Amino acid sequence: MLHVLNGDATAAVFPSTLPGERAVWGDILMEGPAATDTETRAAWLAPRLGVGIDDYARRWREGQSMLAHAKEHDEVVLWFEQDLFCATNLWFVLDRLEAARVSLVFPPLSAGAGLGALTPDTFEPLFERRRALTAADIADARALWRAYAAPEPLSLTRLQPTLPFAPAAVGLHCARFPSVVDGLDDVEHATLGALDDPLAFGALFRRVTRSAELSELALGDVQFAAIVRDLAAGGTPLLAIEHRDRPFADWRVWRPSLGAGVLAGRADRLALVPLDRWLGGVHLRPGAPLWRWDRERRTLVAP
Repeated sequence: MLHVLNGDATAAVFPSTLPGERAVWGDILMEGPAATDTETRAAWLAPRLGVGIDDYARRWREGQSMLAHAKEHDEVVLWFEQDLFCATNLWFVLDRLEAARVSLVFPPLSAGAGLGALTPDTFEPLFERRRALTAADIADARALWRAYAAPEPLSLTRLQPTLPFAPAAVGLHCARFPSVVDGLDDVEHATLGALDDPLAFGALFRRVTRSAELSELALGDVQFAAIVRDLAAGGTPLLAIEHRDRPFADWRVWRPSLGAGVLAGRADRLALVPLDRWLGGVHLRPGAPLWRWDRERRTLVAP
């Protein structure tokens, strides 16, 4: 038996009493180009998330080797959480995995209480309730991953998956596209909206990412810091960062008048700061099709 744990935090508390080997899946496939070579992906992630290119390539090779050898086990148990971070990783793993029997532990957990926050004694009941995945479940995951990694996003929205949490994950992903109203995605909109008064980075991070609407993204602080940097970039910044030359834990963030204007819909963020962003397989950049999110209709709008 092989237990595949999504992240080092889960591995740190995973009990030694459960039978089988352990392996960690350590990628973050909700960030960066989804379907490309390792070098291109690492080069994108390195400046944005502080990922060392060589370290990333090494972990990628380890992950691929682990998936290739998973078929040597009589059962593979996948330990993931119901959030976008885990969902995209799960789809990819199931797209590449070949095993005689695949089971899934995929609990819906409250904000801030992922598998890595559990005590070791809580894992055995979850293990006993693991769900054996069917061929239809795995086909669902493969279709989801390939649509997520496609260069246009509509194929993902046309799917009707029955895999747990998949419809919610698709909706969360679509809401990361810029809005038709103000050019902000849902996280950016919430970030600007939280800054009626200046906030320390940590307080802002908790206020935004633990909200009911956004907790299921499972954004980490490094990811959120990259979003704040983007909003503060260029000649027309929507946020200001005090102590920007220090680690992000030391930042103090506030919203200048231009950010308030975009938040109120009086200006379009994309007219002020051109995007260069990967969302799955979609690269939003000048000269490329600019897909937008209609929050009211809950649909993507073609450029």
